[in-house]
Amino acid sequence: MRNWLAAMVFAVPGMAGAHPHVFVETGFEVIFDEAGLIEAVRVSWTYDELTSLYITEERGVDSDFDGEASAAELEELTGFDMDWPQDFEGDTHLTVDGVKVPLGPPEEIGAGFAGGKVSSSHLRRLASPVDPEKVVVLSPYDPTYYSAYEVVTETVLTGREACRAELWVPDYDAAAEQLQAALDELQGSAQAQGLDEAEFPPVGDMFAQEVRVACDAPS
Repeated sequence: MRNWLAAMVFAVPGMAGAHPHVFVETGFEVIFDEAGLIEAVRVSWTYDELTSLYITEERGVDSDFDGEASAAELEELTGFDMDWPQDFEGDTHLTVDGVKVPLGPPEEIGAGFAGGKVSSSHLRRLASPVDPEKVVVLSPYDPTYYSAYEVVTETVLTGREACRAELWVPDYDAAAEQLQAALDELQGSAQAQGLDEAEFPPVGDMFAQEVRVACDAPS
């Protein structure tokens, strides 16, 4: 969990935390190298109004409430969500043929503020470039489901032609039913053991959208 977000969490019991508190509009740019392999992913995040209000107040941005940020304020804002713990994966997950591909630390970090919403962007390089003719899936999600990500813009493909990116959206009703079943089971287990609460397992992937990238083989 990012440090600034951790400061917002006063007490989130296992079962009470099984729904999102932060909502993030997400966009991707998939970048290909000269050989036509995927070498990096650029990620953009735009935070909901309430979260943005917390961030701007914490960072002293838009103190005159005119809905704009000065160059100095944007500089202060840049990197606010990039102080990641060592085990944080960045809530961006990439798989190739079902196997997770490691992504490097954030680079080329940027920030913005418009319409009462704070935004940020960063680049993640793949540990090794991957072949886009395989099954490539890019998915934004927080395993704890404290933050909910929604892909709101068309994925940009840079550096290779004859490629496409299709957005897959899960059945949210079915995911909610699975979540409720897990909650009921967890609550029963906690009561059986005489516990006030129990640690809730990761469920964020149940609600995760997927961007499926595919390229035609060279003719």
